[in-house]
Amino acid sequence: MRSLPRPNRDDVRAQLERALEIYQRKGVQYGYAVSPEQLDSLIALYDAYDVAGGSPNDDLKGPLFAEDLNAAIHASYRFTQAGGKLEPIRVILMRDVEHCPICGITGPRELDHYLPQSAYRPLAIYVRNLVPLCHDCNQSKSTQEAGQPENQFVHPYFEELPDVQFLRATVTLGNGALTIDYDIDPGADLPDILRARLSFQLERLKLNQRYQREINTYLTSHAVMLATTFEAGAGESVSTFLNRQANVERRAFHRNHWRPVLLSALADHQGFCNGGFQDVLPSEQD
Repeated sequence: MRSLPRPNRDDVRAQLERALEIYQRKGVQYGYAVSPEQLDSLIALYDAYDVAGGSPNDDLKGPLFAEDLNAAIHASYRFTQAGGKLEPIRVILMRDVEHCPICGITGPRELDHYLPQSAYRPLAIYVRNLVPLCHDCNQSKSTQEAGQPENQFVHPYFEELPDVQFLRATVTLGNGALTIDYDIDPGADLPDILRARLSFQLERLKLNQRYQREINTYLTSHAVMLATTFEAGAGESVSTFLNRQANVERRAFHRNHWRPVLLSALADHQGFCNGGFQDVLPSEQD
């Protein structure tokens, strides 16, 4: 879970003009003959979105705009796909985002409308309403806007997450199974509303279930190193290795990425470090 740099919006007027260009296809006219005044009003709507930090607001649905204008902007989102005339929007937003900002599991492949395009049609191509996410997060995130602030997703562009450890992993080891439960640490120095929204996001996207699948594969890649370290220096050496690896991955990803959080929790678990990992990970003798 991390914030993203806020996209530059210097080109939004040109993007709207490009999106609304009139064209003919099979004898049918598409697009919209937008006036300079209407473009000014759309830019003002973008300004209001920024001021509100993307919070739901009926005024952002464009109730005063012509129905045909709203429909044309909404329809133009398809041009952001590969090969479309608005593809540069997708390219710019995806650039340098190696992992989904919510789950951190895989790279982003889709653009999510933070405020759903079905209701907020004038915002369908606004760069600051488009967030690069992986397929699973995008599919799990509802297209319905949340009514209560605590049930809204954290906005990666407008809510800068503090540089504190807030993602926590609890380790349970027994009966030949390793279970990791992630939650938002109630003791972390976070505003109450942000803590509630992070917790809602964790639950709504079923991140614990998804992380558990990743954990099994990820730890298997460390099986030989864990066994070798244990043979050389027992549990203390295993704990040291896990903490060192956590520091490496914390720098490679970020403080609240699921992998360094996992490694730190395992380093603190005596049972795992003192050989318990052998009960849950494959070995060379298996």
